Amino acid sequence: MMRVPLVGVLHAAAFAAALAYGASSATAQTQVDVFRAKTEQWVETRQLISQEATDWEAERGTLRATRDLLRQQKDAIASEIAELAESNTASDDERRDLLLERGDYQRAGRALEDRIRDMEEEVLALAPQLPEPLQEKLQLLLVQIPEDPARAAPPLGQRLMNVLGVLAQAEKFNGTATFVGETRAVRGEQKVQVRTLYWGLGQAIYADAKGETAGIGRPTSEGWVFSDEPELVDDARKLLDIYEGNVDDIEFVGLPVEIR
Repeated sequence: MMRVPLVGVLHAAAFAAALAYGASSATAQTQVDVFRAKTEQWVETRQLISQEATDWEAERGTLRATRDLLRQQKDAIASEIAELAESNTASDDERRDLLLERGDYQRAGRALEDRIRDMEEEVLALAPQLPEPLQEKLQLLLVQIPEDPARAAPPLGQRLMNVLGVLAQAEKFNGTATFVGETRAVRGEQKVQVRTLYWGLGQAIYADAKGETAGIGRPTSEGWVFSDEPELVDDARKLLDIYEGNVDDIEFVGLPVEIR
């Protein structure tokens, strides 16, 4: 039987134990490294998940704000569309009213133009029947009254003012006595200087300066017609002298008057 030294056995056992411990320590270290790596991965994963959740919450908040803003804009646009529709309806009504009013104005304008034309024709027909002094005074107005308004005519307002001007001057002349000095044909073709006093538009009386002739004028459809009436010389001269203030005593003078 072979004997092995005890010391050698112990050394062998110790060596084997050392080997076993070394192998166990290496395995444990590997497991620790693996655990540490997995832990780090888990931590990184949790951090990534947390970051993603934070970003999502922020993005969701942005989306919600955008959604609310879009809803507000949608409501505002809908309200504007409704207002525009209502405004268009009101504009259509106003446009229709304006067109109707314009039609009324046009009809009234045509009626007024027709009435003014009637007045113009009446004035043009009446003008030759007016006393010559009044015709001369009205000449500037009469030449502005168009004979044919369809060709060329002043504005309607000016035409009306011309007619009213003629009528106003005629009314003024008719309400006063008008004294004029003029040349008149008497006793045929002889022309002499006479004094003439018009009593409005109804009658006139004249007398010459020498006291040789006198006469009376009256309006007709063909114009004023003067007739010599020598028997009225004294009364006519007296009346004219009183009117001019050439006498001291004022008295009534009887002259023939024709009322139509």
